[in-house]
Amino acid sequence: MMDRFVAVATEILATRAGLSVDDPEPQIAARALLGLWRVQADSLRKHLDGARGPGQIHELVTADVRRAARLIDTGLGSFATSATPADAGS
Repeated sequence: MMDRFVAVATEILATRAGLSVDDPEPQIAARALLGLWRVQADSLRKHLDGARGPGQIHELVTADVRRAARLIDTGLGSFATSATPADAGS
């Protein structure tokens, strides 16, 4: 099912950018964006430990997804400088 989502997202992104679906940019962009779902699911699993309330879980999961989205937005070159323990609370 995820492969189908990636294919559809690739088509949409390629069309919007005026590229072919065979070009690597829309393919990797689609995979990266859909990867945020996995980040969200993993974060939920991590934080649904019974020790936190819904509001705190929402904040923690949102922070994790935003960190991942920031990496997509800034590019992999920023990984070494953005993936610091200090970011864990932001």
